[in-house]
Amino acid sequence: IVRGRVAAGPKFTKSLDLNAQVQTPDPSTELAPYTAERLREVCADGFSGPSPKLLAPLRVSRVEPAPEGGFNVISEWQKAEPPQPEWSLRTPFVGGAPPGAEGSELVVHTAQPPVLATGFEGSVAAVARSLFDLGDETEKGCLAGAPLLTADDESTKVPGVFLVGPSVVQGDLSFCFVYKFRQRFGIVADAICRGLGRDTKPAVQLLRQSNMYMADLSCCENTCGEVC
Repeated sequence: IVRGRVAAGPKFTKSLDLNAQVQTPDPSTELAPYTAERLREVCADGFSGPSPKLLAPLRVSRVEPAPEGGFNVISEWQKAEPPQPEWSLRTPFVGGAPPGAEGSELVVHTAQPPVLATGFEGSVAAVARSLFDLGDETEKGCLAGAPLLTADDESTKVPGVFLVGPSVVQGDLSFCFVYKFRQRFGIVADAICRGLGRDTKPAVQLLRQSNMYMADLSCCENTCGEVC
């Protein structure tokens, strides 16, 4: 395994490229436009303040205390992302370091405890595991270990238990952001009200008119896209 040590300075390691080469139909897999613009500003030539060094695509494998103090973040270089398409209108980042050989190891030293920004364990797995069947843990992103739901976002294990929020997954589609999962609130409310014998047609029609009733998932690639 090839090891490399990076000199001190602000650095970011990420499993996906930060240089705008990665493009998917799901905006939640990428930086927000405002955040990307701010990052371009601090990475641009001539910026007077400290500039971060972007290292990607890397997969952090472990963090170890360094003998000289501080911490060593050990990462492995992943397969390089394809180049940005010629038709793309995006402005690439200029602060990205050249990627290393796939499978080689990189050690970044930091005097401060590194920030582990990989998400968190959802409430379903933490406090309601017994109420849901969970999916395959080998899936990637939000799909790993996701609760299994019916078309109405009802538990496949315990009838009458519904799920709303960022843990909702339907097939290969993840509703991990608020602008996604809020469109499923009406689905759950409709199912509960119909189960109580209520007429929901007028309310459902109003939700459809405001694009807040996402029952047809075949047309939501740009809304749901890939996993987060």
